[in-house]
Amino acid sequence: MKTKLKIAVIVHLVLLLVSCQKKKVEVEKRDDIVKLFKKMESNSLKIDEEKKYLEVIYQKLQSAKNDSITRNLYFKLAVKSYDTNSLDRYLNATRKVHCLSVKDKDSTQIAKSLYYIGEYYEDKTQLDSAFYYYSQSEKIYTSIKDTLNSGRVSLYKAGILYEAGNYTESEIEAIAALRLISKTSNTRLIYECHNTIAISLKELNNYSKSLEYFRLAIKQLDKLDIENYPQDKIINSRTSCYNNMGRVYEKMEKYQEAIQLYETGLKTRGLKQNYPKLHAMLLNNLGYSKMKSGVNDGVDTLFFESLRIRDSLQILPGIVASKIRIGEYYLYKKDTIKALIYLKEGLSLSKKIKSNYDIIQSLKLLTENDSKNKTYYSNLYIKVNDSIQNAERITRNKFARIAYETDQIEEKNEILSKKNTNIILGSGIVIILLGGFFALYRLKSKNKELLFIKEQQEANEKIYQLMLAQQSETEQARNEERNRIAMELHDGIVNSVFTTRFNLIQLESGSPNKKQDLINELEKTEQEIRRVSHDLTQNLLFEDKSLPEILISLVDSQQNQYNTKFDLSVDKYIDWSTVTSANKIHIYRIIQEAIQNSNKYSQAERCFIMLLKTGDKITIRIWDNGIGFNPEKVKYGIGLKNIKDRTKILQGELKITSSSGNGTTLEIVF
Repeated sequence: MKTKLKIAVIVHLVLLLVSCQKKKVEVEKRDDIVKLFKKMESNSLKIDEEKKYLEVIYQKLQSAKNDSITRNLYFKLAVKSYDTNSLDRYLNATRKVHCLSVKDKDSTQIAKSLYYIGEYYEDKTQLDSAFYYYSQSEKIYTSIKDTLNSGRVSLYKAGILYEAGNYTESEIEAIAALRLISKTSNTRLIYECHNTIAISLKELNNYSKSLEYFRLAIKQLDKLDIENYPQDKIINSRTSCYNNMGRVYEKMEKYQEAIQLYETGLKTRGLKQNYPKLHAMLLNNLGYSKMKSGVNDGVDTLFFESLRIRDSLQILPGIVASKIRIGEYYLYKKDTIKALIYLKEGLSLSKKIKSNYDIIQSLKLLTENDSKNKTYYSNLYIKVNDSIQNAERITRNKFARIAYETDQIEEKNEILSKKNTNIILGSGIVIILLGGFFALYRLKSKNKELLFIKEQQEANEKIYQLMLAQQSETEQARNEERNRIAMELHDGIVNSVFTTRFNLIQLESGSPNKKQDLINELEKTEQEIRRVSHDLTQNLLFEDKSLPEILISLVDSQQNQYNTKFDLSVDKYIDWSTVTSANKIHIYRIIQEAIQNSNKYSQAERCFIMLLKTGDKITIRIWDNGIGFNPEKVKYGIGLKNIKDRTKILQGELKITSSSGNGTTLEIVF
């Protein structure tokens, strides 16, 4: 018995010694890693030397014990790797710490590792992956009630959405982040929330609100100044705010306010030496605002100095912006040749860097000013615009899907965690249900007759409601038919009779062919009267010809005392087979009425009628260079009213742009 006791004591002592030895080795290993970090921080090492230290640390951590200390060392390694631009090691270290955190069920470090991974993908501009990991991280921080980090990751998501062009979603996400971060004392993150909301509102053209949030952001920078936050970062942020506020005033066409802000930003001490990129941006924007405000002195110097700085630093997006601005400047100076050179250079470079905004802007300016290649640039503009819209739609759907899938994962986890509880509760519920089944059965039998009576009453009520609805629909159909016939009489018959009457006035003796044409036109008017009176469902107008052919005939037949020249352009990409006959009639009548109004009132030399395909919509644009009118003061006659009503039937939008002496543009998009 004594022998067995001695053996047990010896075994216990051996195990204790082994355990102590392992702990000693683990402590020594971690001490070595900490010493390596201190060496890196105390010595001014070159990048290559720092990378060698980091590789040694990474290898040592591979065999370290999985606890919070080791995982914090992994995070420190990831940060140092990021600072030395060793992004692959950064990702490996972050994935490793994520795996270890999951094994140890450390929610805080799981969430932290996920947003570190998100930062990696954001740096690689893989926005959908970054958004996914930020969303995962946010869910965990929310579940453990970590308000600061929940707000921080929500703010990162808002930044991703802004970069992807989802400005509405970016604003919503940034406001959600602000609600959380406002509960903390982190002034810097509150500033970033205000700034993100402001730039999102700027892109959404909500200028007054955008300026309001920029001012709130500047107030946070004032607080950071009091808190002794690094001055270089405050200066950079404040100057960026001045620049962005200037851009808002530009969009509002308040160029003097914009000039004042840009000049304030340019007065920042050390801006030219320390922040050349921002300096070049302010110069370019200042030149543009001065040009738009009518100031010519020194504008070209500002533009070319900005271009020189950007070219020396090879800031490709900035070079594109400068070339487009210089092109606009030469257009302003009416030097079209130089303007087209810079605009084409801007287009070429914007394609190279895949800047959709600059591609669209340069194509728009080239379409408007390069008369020789107008058709080419116009078609290219439509094609690019459509592809950008499709890409933005796909991106929006992608982020929505990521958010949905993240919620689904969370719901599945909650379901699994509650599964055992549900089984126990379910068993108890089944017993209760069996006990109450008999009582429910008897109660159901008694209530069955009452339920039948109630259903009969509800059925009678529904029949009564249907009768009222039928009566209302019948009355509405009568009114719509009256209005339709009135429009047909005005737009078809009255206009046709007017044209024939005018042509009869202009008819010269000895023109038998012209006389026969007018007789044919009167016969056609007679047929149309018959069609309206018998309420035919198909317009005679389209029995033998396509809509474009009919429109060509309509335009060719126009003449008036002002010798207006009418031109028609129909986009070949419009698929007329998808447009119903009824809608073709409305399109024809709208154009017919607009031409008639131009004949009567405009006194124009030229009138252009264009039908364009813009995305999945059709645009009708009718422009003349006549005397114009004030749309707000003019009284809408039956003709304009019919155009408005037909536009509503087409489910389109009507826009009339005109002023005295500047012609008239009528545009309908449906």
